[in-house]
Amino acid sequence: MNVRPLLLVNTMLVAAMAAVSAWTWSQIPDNAQIPVHWNLEGQVDRFGSKFEALVLFPALLTVVTLIMAIIPRFDPRRENLEASGKFWNAATILIGLLLAYTHGLLTWTALGHSVDMTNALVPALCILFAGIGNYLGKTKSNWFGGVRTPWTMSSEYSWEKTHRLAGYMFMLTSAATFTAWLAVGAMPAFIVLFAAMMLTVLTAFVMSYVYWRNDPDRSTAQSK
Repeated sequence: MNVRPLLLVNTMLVAAMAAVSAWTWSQIPDNAQIPVHWNLEGQVDRFGSKFEALVLFPALLTVVTLIMAIIPRFDPRRENLEASGKFWNAATILIGLLLAYTHGLLTWTALGHSVDMTNALVPALCILFAGIGNYLGKTKSNWFGGVRTPWTMSSEYSWEKTHRLAGYMFMLTSAATFTAWLAVGAMPAFIVLFAAMMLTVLTAFVMSYVYWRNDPDRSTAQSK
């Protein structure tokens, strides 16, 4: 698989994050306690060192990028994963953008500014789910990315139908969450996001079995 797009973009993101962290590091005391976690109401519920606030996310993105670049080499269905390259690269880059955005918010708080983290993260998560949903239906069966149930892994028909459905539901989840965020605020939007994702997971699991049962190739094989 051509993983150069995710390597190129995420390397630039890590470099930018590291540069921001290096500049911010010199601006704050060594013993500073920086907000690093917020509850769903947007209130800070944990503080950490500047090492945690400024180093964690660049390091995490580095690890995620390396893992996502290496994993395709070990997939038994490598040809299928290569055919799903757009999804693989897009998902990794979107995750990288989310981590870089979150890192930017953390460095902003490290400099003494107030951030409503819950409110700030909702639209970013909506973009993540919409982007993944857009590419999910174009994937081929593989062992590392997508809705992997016993039925999708044994039926290309079930895989294709299930992922098209899950892709639509991801995009609907994004739209519903964004609408809730605009209409009633961040906390209700997170509830919508959680409920919609649980519904998506359950629906995809059940329908993967239904599609498997109705696979024309499976029916033909049984009749022989």
